[in-house]
Amino acid sequence: MAYPHETACSQVSLFFELSEKYGDDVFMCAKFKNGLPSESWESVSWKQTAEQVRRMGAGLIALGVRPGDRIAIFSNNRPRWIISDLAIQGAGAVGVPVYPTSTDSQLAFILNHCKASVLIAGDPDLLDQALRVKEKSPDLKFIIGLGPVNDKTPENVLAYDNLLEKGLSDAVATAEFERRKSAVTEEDPAAILYTSGTTGHPKGVVLTQGNFKAQTRLVMNAPITRRLLDRGIRLSTLCHLPLCHIMGRASDYHAQMTLGSVIYFAESMDKVQQNLLDVRPQVIASVPRFYEKIYEAVNRYAERLTGVKKEVFTWAMKTGNDASDYMIRGERLPLGVSIRFALANILVYRHIRTFAGLDRLVSAISGGGPLSADIIKFFRSMNIVIAEGYGLTETTSSIAWNGPRFISPLPDSALHRKAFEWLIDTMVVMQSQGQCPFTSFKGFLKIVIFSKLILPRMVIKPGYVGRPLDETLMKLGEDGEILVKGPQVFSKDSGYYNPGDRTDDVFTEDGFFRTGDIGEFDHDGFLKITDRKKELIVTSGGKNIAPQPLELALSLDPFIDQCCVVGDRKKCVSALIVPRFDALASYARAQGINHTHPRDLINDTRITDMFQDRISVINKKFARYEQVKIFRLLADPFTVETGDLTPTLKMKRRVIVEKYTTVIDSLYAEEPETAES
Repeated sequence: MAYPHETACSQVSLFFELSEKYGDDVFMCAKFKNGLPSESWESVSWKQTAEQVRRMGAGLIALGVRPGDRIAIFSNNRPRWIISDLAIQGAGAVGVPVYPTSTDSQLAFILNHCKASVLIAGDPDLLDQALRVKEKSPDLKFIIGLGPVNDKTPENVLAYDNLLEKGLSDAVATAEFERRKSAVTEEDPAAILYTSGTTGHPKGVVLTQGNFKAQTRLVMNAPITRRLLDRGIRLSTLCHLPLCHIMGRASDYHAQMTLGSVIYFAESMDKVQQNLLDVRPQVIASVPRFYEKIYEAVNRYAERLTGVKKEVFTWAMKTGNDASDYMIRGERLPLGVSIRFALANILVYRHIRTFAGLDRLVSAISGGGPLSADIIKFFRSMNIVIAEGYGLTETTSSIAWNGPRFISPLPDSALHRKAFEWLIDTMVVMQSQGQCPFTSFKGFLKIVIFSKLILPRMVIKPGYVGRPLDETLMKLGEDGEILVKGPQVFSKDSGYYNPGDRTDDVFTEDGFFRTGDIGEFDHDGFLKITDRKKELIVTSGGKNIAPQPLELALSLDPFIDQCCVVGDRKKCVSALIVPRFDALASYARAQGINHTHPRDLINDTRITDMFQDRISVINKKFARYEQVKIFRLLADPFTVETGDLTPTLKMKRRVIVEKYTTVIDSLYAEEPETAES
């Protein structure tokens, strides 16, 4: 049986097919009402969304938008972001998402680079920013505000409601929208997504409808996902990753739309924790820092426990760790371990889930960077599998997946088929309803059976990003660079929007895309990312060092918030460290260290000695030439606003190194005898 996402030619045609199926069911929820922030969660149905998409698409056509025109979406996540994107596609135009954290110059660069004719702005501040930039963007004809628009704004600035009215009243434009929507093909460009620009100006990646369709199909090919579709199990997600980023778009928009999920929009990154408690989502896609914060919060809570509670908590952590080891190795859980694991979940883990707003969580996804094995095992102990993925903008998100997929085919027997259904019954249906499957004998029995028959074939390895997706070829170049070919990878024909960005340079002669990442495969075909090709540190002694593993190990320390490992062409590795000042302030008070400003702390020798001791312990995990020999504590964090981070919160290593050149030089001047050995 073919699913709608396998037959529809475009994302917009898939949406309209699903909207006919789900009708008045809720599609999206957010704290917005009539385009303005509200105190309560407001919902919009599939049917209502479809009507707004039609009206907005017709309104754009009435404004003169032609097929192939570029339309920028400059907004935070909200229902009208998705409505705008679908309307743009239906009108035959090409959406260009822009990060709402962009500066005026960054916004102007993208608008001029893609020659956008229309810009859709989110809140009033973004609308004001768009108006400031308009004079520098000669191709920009209209600006649409997703909320109310001040009467004093220029004539070429329209409010969302006015645009919808324009579309509703224009019968010719409405008919043209239906014609264009039906005419969209897999070869047509669907969006231009700009890379984060860690190594220079962002590039506009042209992704076609075929790329999006392939990505959705390949992700939906996982056996559990296909079974959810077959059984009509629909879940809810809390969307908080930027939709202008390919991971957020693929995970929280395309995949959830395909599954018929309810998409809740977080109010902001700062309010995600509170929104988790409000929504209690069943699916979450996030970055490693999200999971690290939950792990750290649980550990801080554990430090305050005493007596019997402390002993029970410690026992549960060890039990969960032991059970996770069996599952990670693909080994059957002994009955004794299964019983202890069930008790640990009943006594401890289910309460942690409730405390964190994860009591209904079924699926967790992490991307954008490596996640510590300790954190993956901790969540696995709570019956939450964090599936890590790997991909780039140019690959329409995932090309490898470390999630619930069979490492070997499931035997075609009645017993195995039944066991697989029991996995769905307990790990999906029961957990999605907030029930702990271990609290009933029937649920526990089902878990014992499928853990013997199914889980050993569903290996998920911490530290790896999984195996290549179906239809995806992957190999390593002579220097270890990951090379990939597949239907989700952008093509030489569409390529980067500006020919000057030289699409040919990122493809090998035999058509493989050069990811720029260094990796290695294990004996099961699981891929591990070791570093970015362009970020490898080469010391003056010729040692090649990947900074990411070091930075990950350092950032897991409770006193370290951010760190940037440097040392290219230097005699040893050093680190710029931003402390976690709330934890550091508590430590200082306990030690009787007076301070009035973060700079007082980072300049205190007692604090730097403490950091030296902690770094020395972390160094033991690495070869001597990889170890951080010298470091400097910084009072100011790396931020998007200061230009140290990309909009996706990735470090701009070159920018940081240039910014702190004097500091880095002083480090090595202070350590004349430091060597690599």
